[in-house]
Amino acid sequence: MKKINVYLINGFLGSGKTTTLLKCMEYFKGKNKKYAIILNELGETNIERHLFHDESLYELLNGCVCCSIKDDLRTTLDDLTETLYKENIEVVLLEGTGVANPSEIMETFNEKAYREVFHIAESICLIDSLHFIEYTSVFSSSKEVRQLQKEQIENGTMLVLNKIDQLSSKQAIEKVEKRIRKINADAPLIHSKYGNGVTEFLEKKQINSNKEHSISFHHHHHHHIKAIKLVQTTAMTKRDLRDFLKNNQDKLLRAKGTIKNSEDQLWYHFQYASGLLEWQKVSENVPNRKGEIIIIGEKLPKEVSI
Repeated sequence: MKKINVYLINGFLGSGKTTTLLKCMEYFKGKNKKYAIILNELGETNIERHLFHDESLYELLNGCVCCSIKDDLRTTLDDLTETLYKENIEVVLLEGTGVANPSEIMETFNEKAYREVFHIAESICLIDSLHFIEYTSVFSSSKEVRQLQKEQIENGTMLVLNKIDQLSSKQAIEKVEKRIRKINADAPLIHSKYGNGVTEFLEKKQINSNKEHSISFHHHHHHHIKAIKLVQTTAMTKRDLRDFLKNNQDKLLRAKGTIKNSEDQLWYHFQYASGLLEWQKVSENVPNRKGEIIIIGEKLPKEVSI
């Protein structure tokens, strides 16, 4: 029986994983390959569920599949195993939380019950080119963040230097590449903007389905990075939101959510990473919608006011 190809999409918070996942979905749709998605979130809510209408989606919430909810991943894989061949699923796309250790996810897939069904075709690691030097510096990041970056990059079979357009010069790019190569000297490294080029690389690469990627097992859990859910009780402007996020920037690594704009009384989805705020008008109409903000960071207080 042919094994199901699994594509892991990992990388630090705000590196562009979901955008890349969406492009991989389009790629496999274009090849008429049916896929299932496993989406892992640190928080109790998947703010981005609107992006996955009518998809075969398995949500793993409120923890990380590499440690605190590892058993939930096993349960999901058990469920998938029962339905894969009935539904003609050929591909599984798994997006980690942003603080996941890929080796421990791969370790689960390597368990006897799953390695006979699934094959890790690619471990894609997204790297935020603008903030990578900061995240790996002993002067501007914690030991835990540096360790996370190292784990994710060294376990990537494909490295994606994303947001490359935000680097100011060829010298800046070379500096980032040099540091990446100290961690992983062998994996292909591509330059990307908004995840572009990833599927083109997959198309060109000849994958040997019998080849198993080597795994270095490390059990370094990252409980210091937490997600907090805030409920928006009053409408706010984009400037209000930006001010709130910037006022908490020293604690935040990532934020996303859905808010009501007090200026036009419409709903917006927003993303905040690397100090940049992007938002987009909500297209779907959901009765009694509530505003929600998920903030992710190190050593967050138990309560955050907005």
